[in-house]
Amino acid sequence: MKKVILLAILIISSTSLSAQSFDWGPKINIGSPDVSVKDIKNLKNNDNNINDLLKVNDASINLQLGVYARLKLLGFYIQPEAMFSNSSSELNYNDIKGEVKLNKIDVPVMIGKRFLKIFRVNAGPVFSLKLSQDIEQSGVKDASEEISTNYKNATVGLQYGIGLDISMITIDLRVEKGLQSISDEVKIAGESFSTDQRLDQVMLSVGLRF
Repeated sequence: MKKVILLAILIISSTSLSAQSFDWGPKINIGSPDVSVKDIKNLKNNDNNINDLLKVNDASINLQLGVYARLKLLGFYIQPEAMFSNSSSELNYNDIKGEVKLNKIDVPVMIGKRFLKIFRVNAGPVFSLKLSQDIEQSGVKDASEEISTNYKNATVGLQYGIGLDISMITIDLRVEKGLQSISDEVKIAGESFSTDQRLDQVMLSVGLRF
């Protein structure tokens, strides 16, 4: 994944481009993430009520800040981005609650087509690199009841959507689908759960073109 990101940077930096074939600028995303936990399995027993005990609330509205570059080639364009993202979601297990906060860098690499010099459609992979994670807990009486989860250092997802360019303003509406689980296991109050936890979201972004 790091090689893909490096290749995109080298292509942009080493190619001599005119102003008509290369755009770049800052952008901000507003996202509405949905953290889904599927295939929950208790590793200690086969409690049939485990899905009722373990609840995951949807993540709150989050903001992403970053930059993008748009390289136009053969009637299409390639748009790599680097976006700082933070999100939070809540895990509930009986009376124990934990707010999970995750900071990461998202690197979408979009391939798209422009129509009528205004409208765009695009799709491509998004590579997510974890920077840090933290869990704020309540209802915990001692260390044995704490919530712990290890998010993966890197995951891959898919983004697709439509865009609009008006003068120096660029607007995008995208859907992101998680192709990998961001965490394979959650431990709560001494119980271990094997999970397929994925992050899906809808994002609206506004940026400037230079």
